[in-house]
Amino acid sequence: MSKLVTLLILGLFLCSCGPLYYGYLPGTDYKLLQPTAPIDLRGKSFAVEFKDGRGQNDKIDCSEYTLDRETELEGALGERYFREAVTSMIQGAHGKIDPASPHKMVVELQGVSFKLIGVVYGVAHGFVQFKVTSPFLNKTYCSDMTDNDEDAPLKWYSLVTRKTASRLMVSGSMRRATENFVKDLASSPVQ
Repeated sequence: MSKLVTLLILGLFLCSCGPLYYGYLPGTDYKLLQPTAPIDLRGKSFAVEFKDGRGQNDKIDCSEYTLDRETELEGALGERYFREAVTSMIQGAHGKIDPASPHKMVVELQGVSFKLIGVVYGVAHGFVQFKVTSPFLNKTYCSDMTDNDEDAPLKWYSLVTRKTASRLMVSGSMRRATENFVKDLASSPVQ
């Protein structure tokens, strides 16, 4: 009888969780998420030079936590993902990346990582920081997203693997930072 009650309670719990975000499958790839609101660059073009300035950085400006520098995002994967995220966000906002454009800017990755903090109740964090330098925009964009944030692609009650949670939180954090960057590009004086 106790086994039946236990199974019934477990079944009700699983059914009441609403959408079980991304299921139980091991690992979801890093995603290039769409902006939360439409942005229109109206065909503006930019010559973007990407740099990897992570060096020995183990902190970002908007977080009290140190970055884990032993993740899969170190090296080429993190740099490639960052480049694709920035490019995708600009192109998705009707902008162009053109090496011949007179609007030159340097976009320097300063940190990208993830961390699961807590023992019984773990909070997934996604960390991203990059700096933009140009004649029309000089700013550092930083995001420490948790699964408690309203714009997070993963909710605190989601049942996923550690790997999936980490990748989704980095994806959400990357979206937040690049979206803020492209919003600033849209309001810049560039014609």
